[in-house]
Amino acid sequence: MLIYKIFRAAEWAQLQADGQTAGAPIDVQDGFVHFSTAAQAAETAARHFKGEDNLFLLAVNALALGDKLIWEPSRGGQLFPHLYRALRREDIEWIAELPLVGAQHRFPVGVLGYIDPARAQFDAFKALDRSTPIEMLNLVRFRPAAVYPQDHPLAQSGLSGAEAYGRYGAQSAETLARVGGEILWRGQFAGTLIGPGDETWDALFIARYPSAHAFLDMINDPLYKSAVQHRQAAVETSRLIRCAPATAKGQFA
Repeated sequence: MLIYKIFRAAEWAQLQADGQTAGAPIDVQDGFVHFSTAAQAAETAARHFKGEDNLFLLAVNALALGDKLIWEPSRGGQLFPHLYRALRREDIEWIAELPLVGAQHRFPVGVLGYIDPARAQFDAFKALDRSTPIEMLNLVRFRPAAVYPQDHPLAQSGLSGAEAYGRYGAQSAETLARVGGEILWRGQFAGTLIGPGDETWDALFIARYPSAHAFLDMINDPLYKSAVQHRQAAVETSRLIRCAPATAKGQFA
């Protein structure tokens, strides 16, 4: 499991020069190096590095830190990883710039999970036939606590990821119905028999649309664009898989 540390440019330069560091001033003050999980990193950036540019994101393998890494309750009662020794250069799996784009920091693709489509994936989706019915398989994992932009009215609301996703569902329902969409199937996650053992899902459903045109119409609707902010705040990671309707048979293939 990777955990993450955000450093300012001078702090990263000092680590490179010395080969190890006790961390940023707040780390030195607290007596340990603060880390965040993927689900916590965006809120850490928004709370403690608001408006700051020239930042670096360091990824570290939590298991490699051994018993010097202790998980302790912090923000909102969440368990955060705290390193009770110096962070060494050899601990770092990779490092990436963390640019400030508008009012938010842009994390490397995949670090915060898969929340919105990448440009290449969206272009590939649009290149497929838009006139035939489509069925979209949704697998969604919620954040423990919703993470809204700092300037959003709900930024300090304390909503859980599940509560924020509920707002997304309620506010997008009108647009879904307007374009002729419907929820074809919904299930409750029980366990994974084949696949990553740590991959769990909080919402599983299939949405059917009369065409890809209808789906694109939905996501461009102003009401939906307002609602999708709740989804972005709620979701830790997700999968959205386009399928074409097929005739069911009495066999696997």
